[in-house]
Amino acid sequence: MKSSGFNPKARWDRNIPQTDEDYLSSGLNQKIEVLAWFKQAKIFPRGFSWKNKYYKVKQITYNWQERHGQELVNYFSVDTSTGLYQISFNNASFGWRLDKVIT
Repeated sequence: MKSSGFNPKARWDRNIPQTDEDYLSSGLNQKIEVLAWFKQAKIFPRGFSWKNKYYKVKQITYNWQERHGQELVNYFSVDTSTGLYQISFNNASFGWRLDKVIT
């Protein structure tokens, strides 16, 4: 039988980890401090502090926005020297959160 070529696990953010070793659930939805540039209505995170450690953003690999009621949340997938992280910025509260940690 010929495969359709569709792979639901092709994107890292859609892959649901099977073990605790693959995913650090303790990092979900934690407040973080972020150094970011705001330029021409765009946000560019450059680094963040989490658990008393600073992570320099090497590259923003993906970003998107979602509405949660009246709030607009900007999500960023960022690559650091230690791995991939998903962070978010809430435009109503002006707060940053660490949403996912991919090892």
